[in-house]
Amino acid sequence: MFKQILASVGIGKAKVDTLLLSDSLQAGKPFDIEVVIQGGDVEQQLQGLEFAVMASAKTETDLGDNEVKYNKSVILQSWNQSFNLMIQPGETVTKQLTLDLHPEVPATYLFGHQIGKVWLQTGLDIKTGLDASDKDSLTIMPSKTQLAVLKFISDSGYRLFKSDIEFGRVHAHDFVSHLPCYQEYEFKPESRSLFGARELEVTFVDNGTETGVLIEIDRAFLGDGYKSISIPNNCSTSESVRHYIEPLLG
Repeated sequence: MFKQILASVGIGKAKVDTLLLSDSLQAGKPFDIEVVIQGGDVEQQLQGLEFAVMASAKTETDLGDNEVKYNKSVILQSWNQSFNLMIQPGETVTKQLTLDLHPEVPATYLFGHQIGKVWLQTGLDIKTGLDASDKDSLTIMPSKTQLAVLKFISDSGYRLFKSDIEFGRVHAHDFVSHLPCYQEYEFKPESRSLFGARELEVTFVDNGTETGVLIEIDRAFLGDGYKSISIPNNCSTSESVRHYIEPLLG
């Protein structure tokens, strides 16, 4: 009876650890994980595993007369795997699973630099107990099409200044995003002209077969303007995206 009471309040509970079996991932592609469940000090009934891909996104809110900017954690995807398993004290249970990243999940690394924070949260559903959990940072690279666009813009006289994950959705003329946040790449020109662009903000929306590219151009005296186009995902070099992107920069 005493051990049952301990289990019900989460004392001596099982622990979960998720291991990523790939060093880097790409949005829209599957990835493999190994989940290691370690039994605690008492016998416990496990009812399943929960997974969520999460991101830290910038957002803002009004606080009185001031606008406050802050980061919030948002769920991009989630999965559940139900099972019924009685784990014994000190027992180790290992499960290997394959999950699919949504094609719109933001990248976290570009050219060796961290540009975003995305992670996999694992929860262990323990009957009448508290959830054990694990948190693993994800290294996600931009797709080949996105890299081609970013390289072409860089080769066209613009320097990548920063990249942010923003809370909200993208609405362009011929495509919309579906996740609760999007990634924005900010470029500045290497040289300035009177009526030239002061800044470019580039956002991608990948649907698996095409990549929507939305470019916001900030020009001196002319304000902001938006241009968009969709590029087939078989375009993987800066030359192959030239005739799509070059007109947007003009």
